[in-house]
Amino acid sequence: MLKNKIILTGLMAVVMVSGSAFAQVAQVPQVYMGATVGKGQWNDDCKNVVSCSTNSDTYKVFGGYNIDKNFAVEASYFSLGTISANSSAGGVNATSQVKGKGFELAGLYKHEFTQQLSGFAKLGIASIKAEGSGSVAGVGVSNGSTTSTQPVFGLGATYQLTKELALRGEFETRKIKFNGDKEAVNNVSIGMQYSF
Repeated sequence: MLKNKIILTGLMAVVMVSGSAFAQVAQVPQVYMGATVGKGQWNDDCKNVVSCSTNSDTYKVFGGYNIDKNFAVEASYFSLGTISANSSAGGVNATSQVKGKGFELAGLYKHEFTQQLSGFAKLGIASIKAEGSGSVAGVGVSNGSTTSTQPVFGLGATYQLTKELALRGEFETRKIKFNGDKEAVNNVSIGMQYSF
């Protein structure tokens, strides 16, 4: 009889703890989506060129799922923008451009500082396509692309404006591979996130 009471008490405790855990998960909106825009800095040394631009306009659309209040998984499509270079040899001008875009899957660890402000760290993997084009004296001479799988790291923060809508700021770094070269692209962005 005593053994049955102990088992029953144990089962009730498990049910109560489980119910509390499910209630906490239910309080966290599970699905979210959003978009950001920003600036990218490509780590290109610009050797042997007259001029070059290594800053680019970037954007990203993303969707995520909150596993609980501390962990989430997120998928995104992003554009790293375009960089360009100009060179001159024997009075002939040449230009070249490289642009990057890709898909990404990442895990997020989140920490709540206040009811409105949360921070997160992100680690994931991205499939990045780099596309290059060039011209000499205004005539197109080369096009090519390279697709590679690269890690992505990020740090960011969200600030709740309403229960569903949040402002999101983020710093990310990725590697991009093109013609055998691998360069880092650092990106700072800001945007909005909506939770369902």
